[in-house]
Amino acid sequence: MYSNTANMLKQTSNLIHALNKLKQNLSFVKSYANNDKILALYFFNNAYSDFNLFKTIYLSVTPGDQKIDGFLQSYEKIFVEVNKYLESFTEDQFHKEVMFAITEVEMYLLNLIDIYR
Repeated sequence: MYSNTANMLKQTSNLIHALNKLKQNLSFVKSYANNDKILALYFFNNAYSDFNLFKTIYLSVTPGDQKIDGFLQSYEKIFVEVNKYLESFTEDQFHKEVMFAITEVEMYLLNLIDIYR
């Protein structure tokens, strides 16, 4: 039991770290989307890698959580159409919506960490 709880604590921390990296890279995308498309695409690719890392950790540890499943389904489509996303991401409202959704999942995971401690 102890090792399972310790593992869940570590993996939940890894999920939070992946979300933080995702937010950081998406902020860089927003910063560069109007000025330097090459840098924006670079950070977008990094964000997509962070998203996939989050998804991989989640699916290997605790699949079936409705809140996280909903987040994955809602925002995975962002990474499919890169050009459409980059154009939309320059709009403040869309950027805020994505960041808010990520922060909600992060807060949910932080609450889970408290349970595992």
